[in-house]
Amino acid sequence: MLKKFLFVDLDDTLFQSRRKCPERGDLTPAAYLRDGSAHSFLTPAQHSLLALLQREMTLIPVTARNADAFSRVRLGFRDGGIIDFGGVIIDAHGVPDAPWLERSAACAADSLAMLKAALAAMQTHAAALGVTLRARLIEDFGVPFYLSAKSAEGDEKVLDALEPAVRAHSRARPLNIHRNGNNLAVLPDWLDKRHAVEHLIARLRARHGEILTFGMGDSLSDLGFMRTCDYALVPRASQIAATMEDRT
Repeated sequence: MLKKFLFVDLDDTLFQSRRKCPERGDLTPAAYLRDGSAHSFLTPAQHSLLALLQREMTLIPVTARNADAFSRVRLGFRDGGIIDFGGVIIDAHGVPDAPWLERSAACAADSLAMLKAALAAMQTHAAALGVTLRARLIEDFGVPFYLSAKSAEGDEKVLDALEPAVRAHSRARPLNIHRNGNNLAVLPDWLDKRHAVEHLIARLRARHGEILTFGMGDSLSDLGFMRTCDYALVPRASQIAATMEDRT
């Protein structure tokens, strides 16, 4: 019997914020804020799915969360994960893979000035539009990885207005823009979940021989790592599913 591995995105794939949960039904806390309050939840269907997946295969989270945010996900993951959009690979104890982190640090040193310029341009455009933006450079283990921007009020129309200017600024630069709801990320082109998943799959095959791999995600930015796997799983209410429906 082949060993089975599921590389799975977290937010809006396995769980979501309370605001996105249905009003009816019991909710199970999945992730917490720094003050200890529950912030993200599993619906009963998601809870049943997670139990099924954990019985049948090894789950390896693949997330944009940094180490601190990932440590506040309490779903019993025991086999490490991929965090920071693929910039860091951690073991079961949260210790980063040193060679992979060194690789990321070297790449990040070359892209830092470009990210700072993009952040300044983003803030200038937001001020010109008169919108309130929560934008910052995401760093982890001393490495600057990418930019994250959200409407301070949770109003997606703010990002609708800002996104064209961000894309125009980034068009001639080696930057990728990912937008999903009230989340806009600006990534240097070397930073990709897919690279880390490919690296781990090669390592797992070297250790176990032939394996069976699954990729699960909700966002278009997850498609790269999902295509690396043998099979792909997509939540019905997701950006990927909506795009597929639009094309049919």
